[in-house]
Amino acid sequence: MEKSSTLDYINQMFPTEASLSGVEPLTQKVHNEIRVQDTKILAVVRQQSNSGTKEKEDLATTTRAVQLQELMYKVRQIKTKAEQSETMVQEICRDI
Repeated sequence: MEKSSTLDYINQMFPTEASLSGVEPLTQKVHNEIRVQDTKILAVVRQQSNSGTKEKEDLATTTRAVQLQELMYKVRQIKTKAEQSETMVQEICRDI
């Protein structure tokens, strides 16, 4: 709110000196609303925090799966090269 509109609002709420008796209930109402909003904000922050933890766990699981796939690929490559080497050895031995 702008400064002038804030003053206008206050003057509207409390136009006379006698109306200032309503300041305390209004102040209490504002404090209660602040507490409600603080509680909501805290709940959302906690939810985001928990969500971030779950995302980290999911990322770690995915990373392990990718690493396992890479390891399996390398094992297949080694097995293929071993089979090729065995074939070459058999061909050499056959020629001897």
